[in-house]
Amino acid sequence: MKTIRRYHLQPNKLQTIQLPAGSEILSVQTKEDDAPILWALVDPAQPEEERTLSVYATGTEVPDDPGSYCGSFQLFGGSLEFHAFIEPSNESREG
Repeated sequence: MKTIRRYHLQPNKLQTIQLPAGSEILSVQTKEDDAPILWALVDPAQPEEERTLSVYATGTEVPDDPGSYCGSFQLFGGSLEFHAFIEPSNESREG
């Protein structure tokens, strides 16, 4: 059975998160305290894998292939805007 889990992010340009294999990213948003959070539909029975997440501010350079778009979020009442992308899993790259 699958479940929805949340993962707290940093507004860093590059970070890694642990997700069960085959996870589906649902959304990236902030909560009241300006903490960016990623929600994913996961199968907790699957082994976890390290995934690389890139976060880019509006107006900054983005590589030609930043990965799959996860969502956008704003901090400090909308004065800062960020956009999250996740690289394919190792399983996806091998297949």
